[in-house]
Amino acid sequence: MASQQLLLGVDSGGSKTRVVLADEHGKLLGEGLGGCSNYQYVGETRAVAEIEAGIEAAFAQAHLARRTADYACFGIGGADTPNDVIKAQHWVSDHGWANRCLTVNDGMLPLYAACPRGEGVSVIAGTGSIMWARTLDGRVARSSGWGYLLGDEGSGWDLGHEALRRVVRAADGRGPSTLLTERLLAYWQMTQLYDVITRLYQTNIAPREIAALAPVVLECAEAGDTVALQIAQTGAEELAVAARAVMKALAMRLPQTLAYSGGLLIKGLFYRRLFTDACRRVIGDVTLTAVEDPVMGAVAAARLLRRGDGGAS
Repeated sequence: MASQQLLLGVDSGGSKTRVVLADEHGKLLGEGLGGCSNYQYVGETRAVAEIEAGIEAAFAQAHLARRTADYACFGIGGADTPNDVIKAQHWVSDHGWANRCLTVNDGMLPLYAACPRGEGVSVIAGTGSIMWARTLDGRVARSSGWGYLLGDEGSGWDLGHEALRRVVRAADGRGPSTLLTERLLAYWQMTQLYDVITRLYQTNIAPREIAALAPVVLECAEAGDTVALQIAQTGAEELAVAARAVMKALAMRLPQTLAYSGGLLIKGLFYRRLFTDACRRVIGDVTLTAVEDPVMGAVAAARLLRRGDGGAS
């Protein structure tokens, strides 16, 4: 056991950190959890500490003495620019986490999980949204993921924000009436629409609180509300358009595998159907694959790296 090669997979996210320790064949040996390690939220010191805690826990569960992993992939939440990735690479070398490592944005992990050869498209739709694509020769492209002020179209935040805009337009008579008015007020336990002003402008409301309205929007859409359905259809199409954009940037040919993750698509059957229809219409011949546990994509990427196909950082 002591001489076997170890693979380390890390999914460093905004809510928690998932760590998986595996043997060279990808067999699970141990898992560990840490808190939020998106350093854009908690800072570098805290992010490193949470990743370290997750790695330590994974070795403990595997009943292995702590040592440097042979190959690893770190999916780092908040690593949105090349400089961010370089910074995360330094964490790996400075702390001796792995001998050889691939460091990527955490949005790349579903792609590796669903595409054994490392070529395909990744679509994340949760609070925010982002798309990545990778080719066999290691070229990478990204679309969306600009944050809620600039984009994140098709995300939970986008659906929730657009619903609020449509509700106030309806209240003014500038738009059609909608079931969303009643349902959103009930969700936020409000008696009048003007209370929304206080909620949005006099409290430090986080994007995830707006994104939490997305399931309400989808419920109304599925119930046949015209306004909610239009919001949902537009969001689904935006996701498909962004996926097409990353494929076009890399001149990827069809057919391709499209890996999707994030609560909005994994948990939302109705929204997933709209997204599937949009992909067929906007892109064409793609196979959609759900990835519920992106950290396994980090293990898959570490295996590619071991075989010489991953592109070490």
